[in-house]
Amino acid sequence: MSPAKAIEIDAGGRPVRITSPDKVLFPRDGITKLDLVRYYLDVAPILLPQVKGRPLTMRPFPDGIDHEAYYRRNTPKGAPPWLRGYTYKPNSRPGSTTTSPIVDDEAGLAWLANYNAIEVHPWTSRVDRIDRPDCLVFDLDQHQGGSLDDVRAAALLVRDGLTELGLDPYPKTSGGAGMHVVAPIERRYGFDEAKAWMKDFCDRLVERRPELVTTEYTIADRGGRVLLDWAQNSFGKSTVAPYSVRPRDGAPVSTPLQWDEVEAGGWRPADFNISTIRERINEKGDLFAGLLAGGGRLRQLAASA
Repeated sequence: MSPAKAIEIDAGGRPVRITSPDKVLFPRDGITKLDLVRYYLDVAPILLPQVKGRPLTMRPFPDGIDHEAYYRRNTPKGAPPWLRGYTYKPNSRPGSTTTSPIVDDEAGLAWLANYNAIEVHPWTSRVDRIDRPDCLVFDLDQHQGGSLDDVRAAALLVRDGLTELGLDPYPKTSGGAGMHVVAPIERRYGFDEAKAWMKDFCDRLVERRPELVTTEYTIADRGGRVLLDWAQNSFGKSTVAPYSVRPRDGAPVSTPLQWDEVEAGGWRPADFNISTIRERINEKGDLFAGLLAGGGRLRQLAASA
């Protein structure tokens, strides 16, 4: 069967061309490119506030999740003229410049999905103060053969440590085997300062629970513990956004949680997916809305020792 011809959709009042709308991106689920576009348009009212003004890193899957993907920082040729971008000099390529896309509206989300970019990967800073992150992201990586209970316990450990220091953390599934804990902060710290604070904070958590968590990045050195990954909190680095789809069977979604859900357990990351997330949003609302209300200060860690 020949692929369907391109179609034009209305995305927030702007026409967006969708090529090969029936291309299957998730072969075992039958989820097509057009399904992905429709999903992102559906969650746009709660996703867009989280990504507006932030450069994005793209990760296209041109032939679906069973085939090769790649990361792309530069806006591709042929992008629509209305798509904003942020131009900067990447540390990895001295002397060159990169312009990363910024998605501010429904049309931008539709364009991103049409490019087969299944995930939405924003920076932790916005272009109006690009050198000042507005949140800290703790990526809790489950060890091989580990359990979700260990990840939940690690998330609660991070929560307790942050709340002791006056910060207000928010949990979400990563959409994979791990979890993310996101803490909004005042935009007064540079990336190096914020990252150094996170490293010291994570080291202190390891001292508290050395049997549960580690900051060792080498798998052989983790000893079956949950990795507290703080290293993505650097200029130009990105992390998966809340409500982003992940490229796995079932099309799981990186889903905000309530802390009592983290405490109670009884759920699997795969429970939250492109087919079930709308019902959850209708029931619980946007659990990450509080991230947009402003953040806290990074207190001296010595005060908590």
